Amino acid sequence: MSGVIMCELLGLNFNQPVRPSLSFRGFRHRGKINPHGWGIARFDGHACQVFKEPIRAPESRLATFLRDYESFESKIFIGHVRYANRGLPSLQNTHPFVRTFRSREVALAHNGTVAPVMDGAALKFHPTGETDSEYLLCALLTTMSGQRIAFTDYDGVQDVLLGFNRHCAGSMNLLFSEGIHLFVYRDRGGYNGLCVTERNAPFDRVSLRDEDWEVDLAYEKRLDQRGFVVATRPLTSEQWTDLRPGSLTVFRDGDCVFRG
Repeated sequence: MSGVIMCELLGLNFNQPVRPSLSFRGFRHRGKINPHGWGIARFDGHACQVFKEPIRAPESRLATFLRDYESFESKIFIGHVRYANRGLPSLQNTHPFVRTFRSREVALAHNGTVAPVMDGAALKFHPTGETDSEYLLCALLTTMSGQRIAFTDYDGVQDVLLGFNRHCAGSMNLLFSEGIHLFVYRDRGGYNGLCVTERNAPFDRVSLRDEDWEVDLAYEKRLDQRGFVVATRPLTSEQWTDLRPGSLTVFRDGDCVFRG
């Protein structure tokens, strides 16, 4: 698997509901080298809606439909394309994973490999599939529950993730959300990359890196729309900034509210 980018992540957070058409259009091409599944989650209040399949994203009619579907909107999106290294290609092993926690649905997508950070018997939430990524979501929510860490306790959340990253003998880039915040953690060793671009007025013309496609965002966006797009690797001709390894970044309503 030399030279292969192992899974890729996509995250959006805006101050108003937006369509992910441009970002998702570029992102789904990354499924060519990550052939074992794709998925995307969106939020509406406390509820999370997930679309996913254990196939290549560019070959999916569902992914094409969502790319073009005008009502596919949200303030928060989490996307993933999978290169399987733990768990067979199957629906139960395809990201994002979701659990109900504190009356909200929490979705997580992970890039990397992690060893168990706690005994399975200690988990309050339990995986249904075989991946270390779903286990990581269960361990995160179990720890937040046991230590009574609120989603607004950004330092507390970062401490948990950094502790996992230090002791799991693996790599850990991840996105998760409870429908209000988009939490973005980059692996402390800088594994595989994670970067961000900001979108706000005045909007420019943007071209995709993986497709001969250009769009004038001035015609796509309202002047009062603003937000951020996160990806494993830059998707567009926009200016992208690498996130700092071993840190948590949190977005809410199109603003960056925490940089660890």
